[in-house]
Amino acid sequence: MPYCMLMDGHAKAGDVLAAKSVFDEIKKKNVRTDGYCYSIMISAFCRYGHLEDAKQLAYEFEAKYDKYDVVLLNSMLIAYCKAGEMEEIMKLMKKMDELAISPDWNTFNILVKYFCKEKLYLLAYRTLGDMHNKGYQPEEGLCSALIYHLGKTGNHSEAFSVYNILRYNKRTMCRALHEKILHILLAGRLLKEAYVVVKDNVSLISRPAVKKFAIIFMRAGNINLINDVVKVLHVSGFKIDQQMFHMAVSRFIAQPEKKELLLQLLEWMPGHGYVVDSATRNLILKNSHLFGRQLSAELLSSQYMVSKTFRGNGCFNGKGCSCVDCGLNLSGEEVAIENWSCEEDN
Repeated sequence: MPYCMLMDGHAKAGDVLAAKSVFDEIKKKNVRTDGYCYSIMISAFCRYGHLEDAKQLAYEFEAKYDKYDVVLLNSMLIAYCKAGEMEEIMKLMKKMDELAISPDWNTFNILVKYFCKEKLYLLAYRTLGDMHNKGYQPEEGLCSALIYHLGKTGNHSEAFSVYNILRYNKRTMCRALHEKILHILLAGRLLKEAYVVVKDNVSLISRPAVKKFAIIFMRAGNINLINDVVKVLHVSGFKIDQQMFHMAVSRFIAQPEKKELLLQLLEWMPGHGYVVDSATRNLILKNSHLFGRQLSAELLSSQYMVSKTFRGNGCFNGKGCSCVDCGLNLSGEEVAIENWSCEEDN
């Protein structure tokens, strides 16, 4: 099609008037192009900001032709999206369904961008889901923007779904996205999902963000996952402070049926360089009936031995622990609790 090739050349060179001149000549001579000249001209008008012309040409094409393909429909879709013609967009999508024309990557991309522009973020989310289900890979920048807006509008679960779509489609992602979704999940109190993000990407997330997650999870996360979170944080090189251990112990004690998890935590701590502070220790002593005073004494004795090991070099957290008595002898008798204190608890 020499005319269409000439039109396309002018359009790509930015000479819209020359392209329109060829288009008018095609119409005047009734040259058969099966509508492709409309597609080229509509795209050119959209590209260079002639939105009203693009919209009128799309109307003209619809009135004149009953033969469509996805390329032509995408050109018309761009024109309607640029002009903000939501009703026409919906009609066009219905026509695609009626003609059994499958949307391609461009179709989905055009729609998601338009819905985001119009602040129809849930509609953009559903369209992106359809795109993913059809096997098309969305742009990272588009997903990132949608994640941000879904999070800001309180759609935290949907934001996480978009994050997962991007994660499963790309081998590498912008590292900032992991921290962005973490903050969104914390804001929405989706703490189990936040734990998954931290567990898989802890090395890519800033220490302040990891600490924020740890504090919130210890305070309100799934109690059955607390010990798992502690271990993940420790392996990553993150030092769990006394405040976090105190929150964890307090939650276990508040639910006596979880005493096994508390015992597991207290048994794990000494072998990894952690001891409880005086406040946590006193809390354990007051509730030693939950698992027996003998066992309480043995566990706190193990903590005491670790504190002695670190006494010469300062506390495990480097802030001068001065632990001088374990507070219980092995027979379960309480002694000198006040002698075990940290000069500066975290």
